[in-house]
Amino acid sequence: MTTEGGNSGDLLTRARAWRDADPDPATRAELDARIEQGDVRDCFEPPLGFGTAGLRGLKGPGPAHMNHRLIQRVTAVLADLLRAEVPDAAERGVVIGYDARHGSAELAETAAQTIAGAGLGVHVFDTYAPTPLVAFAALELNATAGLVLTASHNPPEYLGYKVYGARAVQIVPPTDERIAQALGALPAGVEIPQLDAEAAAASDRCPYWRMHGDELRSTYRAAIARPSSTETPLRVAYSAMHGVAGDLVRDVLAQQGGIELVEVDEQAAPDGDFPTVRFPNPEEPGALDRLTARAAEVGADLALATDPDGDRLAVALADEQGEWQVLMGDQTGVLIADALMDQAVNGGEDNDQPAHSRPFVMNTVVSSRLLGRVADYYGVDCEQTLTGFKWLWNRALERETEGDHFLFAYEDAIGFCPTRRVRDKDGIATAVVVTEMARAAKTAGTTLYAQLQAIYQRHGLSVNRQVSIKLSGDDARDRMNERLQALRQTPPIEVAGLAVTRIHDYQTAQRHAPDGSDAEPIPLPATDLVQLDLAGREGTYHVSIRPSGTEPKLKIYLEYLGAPASADLAGESQEADGQLERIGQDLERKLTNE
Repeated sequence: MTTEGGNSGDLLTRARAWRDADPDPATRAELDARIEQGDVRDCFEPPLGFGTAGLRGLKGPGPAHMNHRLIQRVTAVLADLLRAEVPDAAERGVVIGYDARHGSAELAETAAQTIAGAGLGVHVFDTYAPTPLVAFAALELNATAGLVLTASHNPPEYLGYKVYGARAVQIVPPTDERIAQALGALPAGVEIPQLDAEAAAASDRCPYWRMHGDELRSTYRAAIARPSSTETPLRVAYSAMHGVAGDLVRDVLAQQGGIELVEVDEQAAPDGDFPTVRFPNPEEPGALDRLTARAAEVGADLALATDPDGDRLAVALADEQGEWQVLMGDQTGVLIADALMDQAVNGGEDNDQPAHSRPFVMNTVVSSRLLGRVADYYGVDCEQTLTGFKWLWNRALERETEGDHFLFAYEDAIGFCPTRRVRDKDGIATAVVVTEMARAAKTAGTTLYAQLQAIYQRHGLSVNRQVSIKLSGDDARDRMNERLQALRQTPPIEVAGLAVTRIHDYQTAQRHAPDGSDAEPIPLPATDLVQLDLAGREGTYHVSIRPSGTEPKLKIYLEYLGAPASADLAGESQEADGQLERIGQDLERKLTNE
């Protein structure tokens, strides 16, 4: 395979070359019709960007959409990079999995044939595979890379392509940038060798094509199992949200023993149409209504939902009045972190911790600062990274080479990793941990909800909210960037009546006082994020503002952090809620010039 700089000829010439090379009759015919009409621009411009460790977009023809030809191209570029950078890449092979979305299995087959055609070994699954299982397999099989054809919790019409590198961690810059550059330079009609399983077996080009099934799933279940300190029975309501994690969740919780799983039956089977949810994201308002109704109906002790590809977990708990409350990611993250740190420090569960190593926990810069307080209490190191598990686990591996020991990492978007055997977020492993936490609490005569309130009482209340400001119009993205830049250059001295005490500018990698004094570096890669610290009456307020990577929208993360030993958590929470709402409204006025 060869590349050449830039694209030759006009757009129609490129379109014809793409059409002629497209192996899918449906998208080839669609593009051909567009060529006849002379209307191909939105099939090519802008092309899908290779970022967040992969690709995600709508189905359709051309490089602006997800399709077989695009998967051939990006996989061929990845294979070139692997051969160049990993000496034993061919023998280590590539793990390839897919979810239940319409088209994911077919795109996974195209990716596998491209890997085989490039002369690398192929590991595939006998059916769909949750994302954590693919990440586990990449590490367990010592693969040179892992690919998952998934769009996670996006709407049904989306498809995606996620990449793990040679360390079984999502790739980060500059690797993803090199892939994007090579992909952009690849001629539209370049020939890309393909070998299916039968041809691979007969060819001396592909080292092997192996299919994995029950044995690998059994190894994964054993890896994420947790010893139970009690035989107390527990009733757990669960929804698979039409995704692919259901079988493994059922099996691993049955393996724990004493757990009665009561499912939302109409959401149990994998279904790429996601018929019962408008948007298959557990964080969306109303997405878990069926789950909490089922939990209330059966008197469950705990309610859980995995997202469609199984890498995230939503948790709902009954409060003191028996009303079911869906936890935010920061609440679940701090609750799990507290339990795991207690086990590690006070000699509970065996965490496979090497002698004389320093345990550490992690979250991201837009996640709750409460984690740091809890970690300080246990004498455990705490660190924040940029948003995304690609940053969390790459940093975790750096720390482990220094002799430190990973305990737990999470991000606010209900992504949690409680195991060193999966170097990404894992909703299935987290379901095991949370279930055993709930069972231990029930044995002790309490609940996880009560334990969360106890954490707030000991370390200070944390209240989190998110606000999105969506801009419209052809110049929406430019205006979004301009307004964030204006905020960066002329930061406010107050927001909603609260004084700004510190500004954190991650683009310049510097934090400072509002007047620019007392500057200090931020030891993280540069990113387009601004944070403001505000002084409250009882506690502090924290604001994080960043642009969306996929649409003209500014995302604002808000947190209130109170002082320990509150006399009235409910009253403090109500007051913080109101102030967070006012902060969000004031920021929206400032950022939209209204």
